This record gives sequence, structure tokens and C-alpha cells, in this order.
Amino acid sequence: MRRFFSLFLISTLAFATTPAAAGSRLLVAQLSAAPGDAGTARAGAENPDAGAAAMRRAAPRLAALGLQIRRTLMDGLTTSTTRMAQPQRAAALARVPGFAPERVVLLEAPDSALAENARVVLGDDPAIDWVEPLRTRALQMTGMSAAPAPTRAATLDTFPNETLFRSGDQWGLYNIGGAGTYGGSARADVHALEGWRIGVGANSLKLAIADTGIDPAQPELGGLMPDASPRIVDSLEVCDDSVHTVYDQYGHGTPVTGVVAARTNDGPHFSGRGIAGLCGGDGQGNAGCRIVPIKISPGHTGEATSFDIARAAIYAADVGARAMNLSYAGDGASRIERLGLAYAIVRGCVVVVASGNKGTLDPTLAQYPSAYSGEGLCIQVGATEPFDDRVAFSSYGPGLDLVAPGVNVLTTFMTYPSFYGAVYDGYVAASGTSFAAPFVTAAVGLLAAQRPELEDTDYQHLLRESADDIGAPGVDAQTGYGRLNVARALAAIPPTFGIWHDEVAADSFVAEGPGLLRVGESGPGTLDRVRGTYAATRLLALATVTLPDSFVDSIRVWPRVGGTLAVRGDFQLPHFAATAQVVAQTGRTFTLRGYLYKLDDDTCSTCTDHYVPLSPEYVRFGFTVIGKVNRTGGVRPALVPPAAAALHLSAGPSPFRGALTIHVPASGRVQVLDAQGRVRRVFHAAAGAALWDGRDDAGRDVAPGLYLIRFDDGRSTRTARVVRLGG
Repeated sequence: MRRFFSLFLISTLAFATTPAAAGSRLLVAQLSAAPGDAGTARAGAENPDAGAAAMRRAAPRLAALGLQIRRTLMDGLTTSTTRMAQPQRAAALARVPGFAPERVVLLEAPDSALAENARVVLGDDPAIDWVEPLRTRALQMTGMSAAPAPTRAATLDTFPNETLFRSGDQWGLYNIGGAGTYGGSARADVHALEGWRIGVGANSLKLAIADTGIDPAQPELGGLMPDASPRIVDSLEVCDDSVHTVYDQYGHGTPVTGVVAARTNDGPHFSGRGIAGLCGGDGQGNAGCRIVPIKISPGHTGEATSFDIARAAIYAADVGARAMNLSYAGDGASRIERLGLAYAIVRGCVVVVASGNKGTLDPTLAQYPSAYSGEGLCIQVGATEPFDDRVAFSSYGPGLDLVAPGVNVLTTFMTYPSFYGAVYDGYVAASGTSFAAPFVTAAVGLLAAQRPELEDTDYQHLLRESADDIGAPGVDAQTGYGRLNVARALAAIPPTFGIWHDEVAADSFVAEGPGLLRVGESGPGTLDRVRGTYAATRLLALATVTLPDSFVDSIRVWPRVGGTLAVRGDFQLPHFAATAQVVAQTGRTFTLRGYLYKLDDDTCSTCTDHYVPLSPEYVRFGFTVIGKVNRTGGVRPALVPPAAAALHLSAGPSPFRGALTIHVPASGRVQVLDAQGRVRRVFHAAAGAALWDGRDDAGRDVAPGLYLIRFDDGRSTRTARVVRLGG
């Protein structure tokens, strides 16, 4: 018989929230660039001066509608740390079509009626790229209770030495079954013990927690690393709190952080008790990952806005965090949230999001931002209970990737009372998808420490494919690919395996038939000029890739968001979402598929280019190949740790119409070659940013098409691929 497990609501916290009406008079908008800069700005090039100029131009129009600029998206985010990463950040922005963070603002109207009127009016205003209502998200906690007293005898005589782990009370890490405090099925857990035998994280690794803050005095979380540097780094409050601090007043961020990174194998801290964190090190030379707390809930509230969630994602990526935990969810899609997630993932930071606590399959109640996992922009995590079943409150709307323990998860609490008077002796048992997501965030940290060259959707695919199947056989709506198995995920990328990232242009196209194409938002290519419903023909785009000889066995392939310029094939484009599938894999080749559309000539009389989102010659696919490699012969796939990213050539925006910014790692020669390999432009550049004006050596504009940027510093040669658009 199944043992009862309890969910204790926190009456002392009362789950207070900010008034819902507060967000109804707030809007988020991206201001338009000057006409001469529109092509570059829409493609995502970053220019801080352009933001100030756009605000000056838009100010009279906004004032006439009764709107005030309350904050900008980048306010306070450009610290001394992030300034060091400006070249990389600009390159990343070039891969987020339609996003110009320096021109995104939070607008405030006197009341909700004026806000809605302004939103409608600004929707067709040339001074505004886009505008949307501010969305509110709530933390996904269902309850807390006191952690067990240290009275039970140890049942595990193994690493780590924490009493609450050895007693079996940390069932999410190691489930001893019916003998445990919370009952359950033996080994219905994330298999942490087996995973730690492969890797325990890295002290150089940063994991961000976007939440209600942190208690830096919690000994499981704060303190120093083995090199005497702080464990908690780059702390920031991004929510315009009246008191600018990351101290946790609510009591949610500190427990979430404990699941990720409580110090492991460092003994007891409170009343003879101690817990282990999944990415908490080994208590010896490894003190676990570093923690980047980002406060997104003001004061003692439990809510955050879509605007501040996007700010957190940008900041986490810019300070080099490899993952960001986001245990918040709410109704209604958000463009700024989606763009923030896209920014993070192409910059090397994976956002892990709680699926929500509504426990529903109704797609009309999809929870955001977790629903964007279906587009590869984040990882969506639901919750299980000790018997390896989905817990009733766990939402399972579209895009659920996997599930993890989310009931009576033992974790850290503050060393001081919460604003609401909640007091716990160091530890609590917490429930909600809020506490399932951080298991996966920690798993991303372990994977990144093991193989730093992983990026983009690699983590999503590895964690899905290594999950333990529970619920209905195979991938199912309620549990996704299954319950997190850290050990299997780490074992899937041994040192004998190579990781190859690349991009390839589509090499064949097939007209598949007519339909009505519905376009909702601006974006790359023709999406900045086409919106509405059009008669169109769907084109199937294919690319066949041959594996390098160095790959010999156990080959797995998947598409990435970065580098992909193709869309889905259902005649619905509510917004640009890079989409591709692997449709065939035989022998030494695999084939990638995506779609584009050709508008009927009489449908759009003003269109100079009838292809949506891009002409066939610009369609390309980003992909990852992982498999066993021959280290002694053949060409070894490039294995580039993210820390070395600054040494690589990058160019953006791509695609571009006007000028192209080329970020070079040192002084050297830059060559621009066309698709036929002909050198069109040669010049010398110093380390930093160089500009190519789109002209050849004779001063003539080069034709639209694919171009290769080649950089040679005398020691090595690096290349980058870009696309120039016409018009």
C-alpha cells in the first residue's frame, strides 16, 4: 500500500502577491530605430546610443498617449562584469532576430483603460516595433513543512556524509522506498549517487537563480570557495525594488537554491542535520558550482513580471551563467519573455522553467514561459512524488520535457524569519514544480562541468533522452520523456565522445502545396514587412550532411536553435521560431528538414520578396552531432569550451542589409568571400570590432547571398558565415 505523503500549506506565508491590477496599466514596447538604421536594428545589432535616440524620438508620441517610460530593459544590467563581454553579447544579439534590448522600455499609463487604448494605437505606429501588455508570473510553490528531526538511523553508508541524505529523507536524490519518512518506491529518484561518481560539478561554473533572493548567510549556500573567493557572485536585483538587495524576504529563492547547490559532503550545520545539493561539489577540493542570485520578485512578494524575467535572462547570460532556474509561471504569452529566453540560449545560458501547478492538459491554459520549451528556448520541468508518479498539481501543458521530484523536497531555508514570520531551523520540506525545476538546473550544471562545449538545445535533448520512462509507455503528455536520471545523462557523454556543432545551408526544396499562411509578428527577412493572412505555397527545405571520418559509433544528431533559419510547416507563424527536424539518418549521412513559404504574386502587391521568412538561398540549419570518435586518425570535430568563445570570430547581424560588424580576437587580416569562394574584400583589422560596409574592393555593393568571413592572425584561421539580404 502506498504511504501517505503530505503537503503542508504555509499559513504563515499566506502566499501574498502583488495586486494583479498593477500590471494592467503597464506595457512593454520596443521602440523603432531611425529609418536609416532600421535594417540593422531589426536584425538585432546592439547600439546603446540607438536606445537613447529612439527614446528621444518616441517621447512626444508616448506623452500624447499619456504614457511615461518607467524603465528600460538594460537599466543597471551593464556592470563592469558584463562590459567585458560586450563583443560576445553583440554577436549573440545578431542571432536573435527582431530583438534590440537597448530599445525596449517599460511604459506606464495612468489607468488600465488608457493603457489598452495606447496598446491598440501603438500597434500600427511606425515609432514602435512592437508593444504588448506586461505579464505577471507567480512562484510555483504549494507548501512547506519542517524538515525531519535527526532521529532516524542512517540507512546509506556512502558519500555524501549529510545526515538527511544518509537517513533517506532526501528521497529525490536517493529514494530508499517504504522505509523512508515519505515512503515511496525504491530508487524513484534522480540517481544522484551514481551521477556523482561521474562528476560533481566545477567551482568555475556559474548557475543563476532568478527568484525572491537568497540568504547569503546560509552556510549551505554562501561562504568561500577553496581558492578563498566568494561562492555567491554577481548578485543583482533587477525588479526595481525599493530596497536594492538580493536578501530573500519571502522564503522561496533560498529553498530553490538549496536544491541546486547546497554544499555536499560538508557535514551537518543545523541541529546535527545537513543536506546535499545536486551540484554542491564533494566537500573536498570541489565546493560545487557558484551561485548567481537574481532577485526578480520585489520586496516580500511572490510575483515577477515578464519584463524582469527577460532582464534576468539577459543578465545571467552576460555574466556567464550556464543555466538559470526560473520557478515561476503564469497565463498569457509574452514576446519580451520569449526574446529574453532566445537571447540567453544563443549566449550559452539554458533557462530551466517550472511547468506550473495547475495540473491541466488544457492547451488554452498553457503556462508561460515554460511553454516556449516546445521551441527549444528553455527546458520545462514537471513534478513527481515518491512513487514515481506525476503529482496531481503538476501542469502538463504543451512542451513538457521531463519531470523531477517535487513533493517534500528537503532543502535550505533562511537563517532569519521571513517577512510573514515563517521560521525553520535551517531546512524545510518544500513542494511544487518550483522545486522540481532546480533538480534539472543542477543537472545542466553537472553536464556543463563534464563537457563545457555543450550548448544551445544539447542539454534539452540529452536530459530528455536519458530520462527514466514513467507513466504511459514512451513520451507522454503528463510526464514528457520521463523522470530525470542524472547518471544516465552524464554517462551519455563520456570522454571518448566528440561533440560537433555546425550550420549547413538547405540544398534542395520541394513545393508541397497551397494554403493560407497566417503571420502574426515581425521578425527576420520578410517578416518585418508581412503580417496577416496570405495565400501561399509551402516549400519543404532539406539539407543532407555527411559525418566527418572521425565519428565512428553511437551517433546522435539533433537541430539547434542557433544557426537555424527555417520555420514549422503548419501555415501558422504567430512569431518567428527557428524550427528543424532530423528526418533521416543512414550510414554516414543525416538529413535535416524545415519549411518556408512563397506568397502568391497577387496576394502581396507591395512585396519585393515573396518568400517568408527568407528566400531559399538563405535557409540554413544549426545542428549538433555527438558520438564516439577516433582520437588517433581523421579530422577531429571542434571541441570548444564556452570559456574560449571570446577567441573565436563572430559577425552580425546575420542576415543583414546594411553594414556588418565583425568581432575579431586579435589583429589580423579579414577576407570576405562569396559562395563561389571568390575574394570580394580584404582589409586589416585590430582586435575588437571591425565594420564591413557591404562593398567589394572596388567600392561596389556586393550582391545578396551567402558570404564567408575569414580571419587570419598569422597563427590560425577562423571563419564565420553570414547572409546579406537585398533591398
